[in-house]
Amino acid sequence: MKRRTKIIRNAIRCKKCGEVLESKHVHDWVCCKCFRESGGREGCFCDGGLEYLRHGGNPADYESLCETRPFTDEEMEKYEAEKQAFYNSWKRRGDE
Repeated sequence: MKRRTKIIRNAIRCKKCGEVLESKHVHDWVCCKCFRESGGREGCFCDGGLEYLRHGGNPADYESLCETRPFTDEEMEKYEAEKQAFYNSWKRRGDE
């Protein structure tokens, strides 16, 4: 079983304007003031919430404040069971 990482916090700090950006849910795309004002040429953005880590801009312009930890064995078992149930539900729909 592949060990997964649990995202506790998805956040970065822009080194140009000092703004802290935190994406709290999937597709919660947030950007700093200098990114907005420059039309994306400066600054940074953060996306993904607790589902995935996506940061953009010049990596030298931001600092990661992300917190992660490995899933526990119990969390991995629950994840695998939920994933299998989801796949099985789609498989049954295709058989109808």
